[in-house]
Amino acid sequence: MTRPAAWIAGSRTLVRLLSVLALVTLIVVPAVVPRAAAGAPGEQPFLQLHLDSITPETVTTTSEPMVTVTGTVTNVGDRPVRDINVRLEHAAAVTSSTGLRTALAGGFDQYEPVADFITVAPELAQGQHVPFALTYPVRSTEFPSLRIDQPGIYPALVNVNGTPDYGAPARLDDARFLLPVLGVPADPTAQTDDPVSDVVPPDTSRPVRVTMLWPLADKPRLAAGVPGGSTPVRLVDDELATSLAAGGRLDTLLAAADFATGPAVDPGGQTRSALCLAVDPDLLITVNAMTGGYVVNDDPDGGLNSPTHPGSGQSAAVNWLGRLKALAQRSCITPTVYAQADLGALARVGDPGLSTTATRGAGDIIDQILGVASIRGVTVVGDGPLTGPAVRLLSDEGPTVAITAEESVAQDSTAGETSTADLTPRRYDPNVVTAPFDPAVGAALAGVGTMPVTPSYLDASLAVPLSHDSPTARREDALSAVLWRALQPQTEPRSEILVPPLAWNLPPEEAQSILTTLASSIRSGLAVPRPLTALLAESNAVPQSDVQPLPPDSLGNPRAHINTDVTAGIANVTGRLWGLTAALTVDPRTGLTGPQYTAPLREDMLRALSQTVPPDARNGLAAQRVGVVDDTVGDLLRAVTIVNPGGSYTLATERSPLPLALRNDLPVPIRVKLNVDVPPGMTVTDMGEIELPPGFLPLRVPIEVHFTQRVAVDVTLETTDGLPLGDPVRLSVHSNAYGKVLFIITLSAGAVLVLLAGRRLLHRFRGQPDRADLDRPKRWDGQGRPDPLDVALAHTQDEAHQ
Repeated sequence: MTRPAAWIAGSRTLVRLLSVLALVTLIVVPAVVPRAAAGAPGEQPFLQLHLDSITPETVTTTSEPMVTVTGTVTNVGDRPVRDINVRLEHAAAVTSSTGLRTALAGGFDQYEPVADFITVAPELAQGQHVPFALTYPVRSTEFPSLRIDQPGIYPALVNVNGTPDYGAPARLDDARFLLPVLGVPADPTAQTDDPVSDVVPPDTSRPVRVTMLWPLADKPRLAAGVPGGSTPVRLVDDELATSLAAGGRLDTLLAAADFATGPAVDPGGQTRSALCLAVDPDLLITVNAMTGGYVVNDDPDGGLNSPTHPGSGQSAAVNWLGRLKALAQRSCITPTVYAQADLGALARVGDPGLSTTATRGAGDIIDQILGVASIRGVTVVGDGPLTGPAVRLLSDEGPTVAITAEESVAQDSTAGETSTADLTPRRYDPNVVTAPFDPAVGAALAGVGTMPVTPSYLDASLAVPLSHDSPTARREDALSAVLWRALQPQTEPRSEILVPPLAWNLPPEEAQSILTTLASSIRSGLAVPRPLTALLAESNAVPQSDVQPLPPDSLGNPRAHINTDVTAGIANVTGRLWGLTAALTVDPRTGLTGPQYTAPLREDMLRALSQTVPPDARNGLAAQRVGVVDDTVGDLLRAVTIVNPGGSYTLATERSPLPLALRNDLPVPIRVKLNVDVPPGMTVTDMGEIELPPGFLPLRVPIEVHFTQRVAVDVTLETTDGLPLGDPVRLSVHSNAYGKVLFIITLSAGAVLVLLAGRRLLHRFRGQPDRADLDRPKRWDGQGRPDPLDVALAHTQDEAHQ
């Protein structure tokens, strides 16, 4: 194939420029000799190397044939440094997926210099910095070059040497990165009439089937210990207002996915087919609540008692949620585990209801808020490893495909071996099959952005220091990781899942760069889209008989492990919550149900297990959240109680009822049972189940007393399942009943009265006066005494009758 004459003339001009550049380099740097030979940097940092740009980001057959690395060298030490020299070094292409990590750390033996050192400054004082630029061809037969002749992922390193005051020349810092080469451009220095014939395109005979999860998640923001029905909703801070607004983190992620899958840039829908939005239900609940107005705690740890101020993100939440609903209508949507809870820790909690909320219940929330049918039957494990207890938990919840980091890589790397992750689906039991992703690739994606992280599932031997690397270098590493398997046609299987961290923090240019790389790999034929539904079908096709041993109980970063004190506290709080929920009914005035009222408190327990919290702070923040919820549950149980009369009762009869009053400060009715502990000689009628509405309820408890004395009666309140409510009350009761003695005396007196009355009636029937009547005086003297005459007559008459 022949090229236009103008193109050939331009190539020849480029050759002449390179020749001049080489000559200038030789003139300017004649004194750069091995006296500054590479050696390990000392403990005291003197220089810091920062990479500012790498162009092109991805080398292709049509890109510039020259690679330019620009950066800055800064004196961060306590003394001047002389003879500041830099040089570019390179290594052979990465041949294993763990090499994507090991090439960025460790020794320097694999690296070779591209050219000699170049002096960028004769001396740097404390705090001073100097820029530099290194430009070399991808390949060249005449000049120093990167000597790349095949597509692949190539490690590169910029080395800076210097001589500190009172010290010797040494390597003082270095910066590493991976250079993705999709295709090798022509040698700009080659003397040929047809440069195009010299390009090396990638092997597209075996494309990788690629699926990418695009996360929309955030760390928990809802204030702990706030039950349902509380308005307005409370947040611990107002960071979501910034994140949802234009240019914020969640706005960037949503806008990038919307743009990359839009008809203008993706007319064939290939990127849309490969991409699936992984949405955290906890984030959706929070944003949806924000759309109705919200407040922010002045004290993030204050719970319901904290003073608040109005939130500023209501309009941003309305806009963002509306855009997400529109995108969801044409995109794949799947839920993450609720609040990205640690499934291994959740398994130790051992609460089936909480496990269901975290896994199977997550999809219902997505569908209800977004108005779509999300992809079910998949569990996005997220940042942590899939352990044996987590597999058993998922199995109890029904059939699922767990998208998780491949765990055999950690075992190999622990032994000091390099290997490539086996991404073949693996069945652990009839209900659980995994669709693994490469942890080295996931870690590279986690290293991109303004807040790079190391996932908890990554083995310590594959960790790379992130704070020192520049954003430019980390972005190159991520792009290389995305493309690595596609550029290895011999690697099996020919499928891959790209899983970034769920709380991904990307600036707009990096989000665009990653999605552009995904689209470019598909357009170039290196990859083909594999929808999530196809991935699930292939994974579920693993035979039921092909069961593998469960993974270990402990994997990943031990610092990210949730303490048993936290999980035990969650189990205790959740048990009491379920007991309270079972007793609550529906408020007919508002329609608020018991499960709706206590749901935020149970969800708080999942937020306490969130893997979005940095490992070093995870247990402290989890214990704090559990403590707040525990206090709230205690307050709710004490809100249903017996009103203490503060005095004593006097029972008029042996069957006088005992008057009581119950109080319910909850917004929903509750079913309760009254327990009255009485002493012997007193019996109480069981009132059974009592439905106590919000407010006060007077009661008259039927009792029967068989003694007369003052006694203490203890009264307690509990749910129908025996969960104690409120505080017990001791009543002082005084009874006037005489029991059997009073009964006998009453009968005896009645018998005497009957006999006397009968005697009197008999005398009247016979016409005889009764003796009782003879004793009654008829007249009285002036001094109030009976007349003596009447007394004498009565006595005489009585003797005559005898």
